[in-house]
Amino acid sequence: MCDGQTFDRFGRVPNLARRMIALDTDRISATLPKGYRARPFADADREPLVAERNTWLHEMERQDAGEWRMWEQLAPDKSLYRIVVEDGEGWIAGFANLSAGGMMRHLDGAQSGNVNVARAARGRGIGSALLAEIEEEARRRKAPRLLGYANAAHPDSLAWADRRGFREIGRRIESYVELASFDPGAWSEKLRAVKSSGIAFRTFAEAMDGLDDLGRESFYRAVFDAQGPMWEDIPFATPTEPWPYERFRQLAFESGQLMPDTSVLAYDGDTIAGFTQTAKRQDKDAYTWMTGTARSHRGRGIATALKVEALTRAKQRGLRAMLTTNDEPNKAMRGINARLGYQMLPAHVQLEKKLA
Repeated sequence: MCDGQTFDRFGRVPNLARRMIALDTDRISATLPKGYRARPFADADREPLVAERNTWLHEMERQDAGEWRMWEQLAPDKSLYRIVVEDGEGWIAGFANLSAGGMMRHLDGAQSGNVNVARAARGRGIGSALLAEIEEEARRRKAPRLLGYANAAHPDSLAWADRRGFREIGRRIESYVELASFDPGAWSEKLRAVKSSGIAFRTFAEAMDGLDDLGRESFYRAVFDAQGPMWEDIPFATPTEPWPYERFRQLAFESGQLMPDTSVLAYDGDTIAGFTQTAKRQDKDAYTWMTGTARSHRGRGIATALKVEALTRAKQRGLRAMLTTNDEPNKAMRGINARLGYQMLPAHVQLEKKLA
């Protein structure tokens, strides 16, 4: 029973002006409609790309260019291949990216990519030209599959992908709870029952308080070891490589994104029976990276209690909302979220095209 996101909201590679994989811009431009040209992605493209994308997203799905930059700095991805299409005035009409997966590499070498075309430029063949280019690059990398996603709120995008040989392989569902309407008192009996069974709750801040460097390292290791089996039980549509400890420590504890006073552990004696990690999301919200319960402790209400504890603390901080992401088959955690008042956003439909 686990929930959380996988850090896949944006592509990641720092300072693309210096590290962008070389593009054959003349060749790509020749495939585009008259009046458009291809060029490498530049740092300044983030703002207009995010602004365009946010015009057709729910308020809780909207993204931030600064957050995009931050994640790229934290998690470099040297495999990233990105193309921008602009018109003669420099207006960005399209964008495509391809990656080996960055932090979430697929075991079979599949590549992940997406194509986006501004509303005002759709229907001119820009998307088809960009897709052909990233497909060809994926083949050059000898990838057996090209993976992508489309927003379920836009059936035209799904139909476009279907006509080009993609099929649906899963759905990731983001959801949110508005903290102003969340009532911790409604869950007081549930919390008492879990605590009376011998489970104690501590925030990450409390657990790390007073620890020296060796003690913190021991704590990080304990959380890493606890999350391994939980992560294995998340029903991803396609298997990904498990994180090594060093990457887990960097992103979970050293990135500055974890909210330790809103992240909570459940202890059965000295054993971590479960935990929930809460991270910053822009300036008004929080995001659940991971909620999991040890296999030996499932069915006792621990996951619900952990989320109640985290939501209560987030509300006390004055945050607007808590968000999370679950794969569609994860019905247990999705059920918990629904009972806690989470509202579902349009699903990210996961797509696959066989290249071999």
